[in-house]
Amino acid sequence: MFKYTLRTVFFFIKQVLTPGKKKKALKAFENGDPMPGYHLIRQMAKDLMDATGARIIYHGLENLPEEKGVLFVSNHQSMLDVPVLMQVMEAPTGFIAKKELKKVPGLSLWIRMIGGLFMDRSDLRQSMEVILKAGDQMKKGLNMAIYPEGTRSRSDDHNPFKAGSLKPATIAKTAIVPVFVDGTHRIFESNKGLKITPAEVHVYFGKPIDLKNMTRAEQKELAGKIEDIVFGLPQQE
Repeated sequence: MFKYTLRTVFFFIKQVLTPGKKKKALKAFENGDPMPGYHLIRQMAKDLMDATGARIIYHGLENLPEEKGVLFVSNHQSMLDVPVLMQVMEAPTGFIAKKELKKVPGLSLWIRMIGGLFMDRSDLRQSMEVILKAGDQMKKGLNMAIYPEGTRSRSDDHNPFKAGSLKPATIAKTAIVPVFVDGTHRIFESNKGLKITPAEVHVYFGKPIDLKNMTRAEQKELAGKIEDIVFGLPQQE
């Protein structure tokens, strides 16, 4: 299994040593064109998962909506959840990440060049600003993805969904796509040290839930409803 760890290390070294295209892609996004950065990051996501030797099986791809500006809501087992999802999301999709990732060289740039945002969950005001900005980006047609648990579970267990995490969708009055990812933690987080182990990963996409005609009362129950749907997706197969 050592070869997969080595391949993954070489992948990251290569990305750090080739920053030119990424800076151009970030500039393009700032000028209103997310496609150059998104194409680049999607290819990087594929290359990364190939390096780990993971076998990824997708379920419910027919549920991926053609409309843009939707919110993908997923559980969070691993830092590899993002590249696993990006491989099948053809439309530009930004991810809401924890503030600590903003300090990681290279990764911070990758997140920003596709419209990703950094949230400080300990700062309610800053968190609300990020939520509002995410909703605004969705109104402009950029898909967003969020992990309502707030942190990686690093296992098969999960944490309760935070209600405020779904507000970008209610602000943009768009659809929520529930997603369940199973097995990514076995590639890295469940191993000792920095070892990479190939694993089988299953990704389930649920049917979009339209919020346009949802009442305020229904919105208050939304977090619990989406949580039940996300963790119930494997049983629907």
